[in-house]
Amino acid sequence: MDTRNLARDVKFLKAYALVTTILPLVVLLCAFGKPDKPVRFGEISVERLNLVERDGTVKMLMSNKARFPQGVTIDGKHLDYKRPHPGMLFYNDKGEECGGLIFGGEKDANGNVSAGGHLSFDRFGQDQVIALNYQEQGGGYKAGLTFSDAPTESITALEEKYKSATPEQRQQAVKEGKLGLMRRLYVGTTAGRSSAMIMADQRGETRVMLVANTEQSTLDFKDAQGRTRLTIGVDKNNQPVLRFLDEQGKDLKAAGL
Repeated sequence: MDTRNLARDVKFLKAYALVTTILPLVVLLCAFGKPDKPVRFGEISVERLNLVERDGTVKMLMSNKARFPQGVTIDGKHLDYKRPHPGMLFYNDKGEECGGLIFGGEKDANGNVSAGGHLSFDRFGQDQVIALNYQEQGGGYKAGLTFSDAPTESITALEEKYKSATPEQRQQAVKEGKLGLMRRLYVGTTAGRSSAMIMADQRGETRVMLVANTEQSTLDFKDAQGRTRLTIGVDKNNQPVLRFLDEQGKDLKAAGL
């Protein structure tokens, strides 16, 4: 065989292999190089999907359990904790988490259900101030909407501020609304299957409680120390009730309307 022909054939095969390798990559890069051109998929399967701005800032993500972010980063500091659920996270313009959706459910070998779903929105740099929650455990469940207050300082700033505090000091800070969340309003069902609305003041003390179930429906008004002072409702005998109570919970006046 002519060596010149062989060398020419080898060069041709090399060039052909190079072209067939590079051409698909060029086509693929060109397709992704046009961000404004709509692309339609009939179905797509991913383990994690990031929604980003053109500068790469993440605005939202959807992920399975394995790829779901663990912990949270605020002010450039990471607080690590486990989050063993799939779900969705929302991010503000600073690139910090500001809410999300998680869900899950399982049944053990004895048929006991453990399940839940949670949609929340955070105060800037802080924790969830709006939360829609469903939780099932041990044969019972509750579901409701909660509104809470959160401190002005960020989570990481407060962790640094109270890292050397005693348990008593941290508890006092929580009570004063300086650390953690303070529930202000809850509307939903209870573990005992009652319907309930609970309202608290700026210090977290419950001031109004409305409860309805098959036994009774009552509206309680409480004083600044959380003691019930007035009850209006209908009792289990379907009789109207109006009660005025002193600081020790004793009747000042009782009236059947």
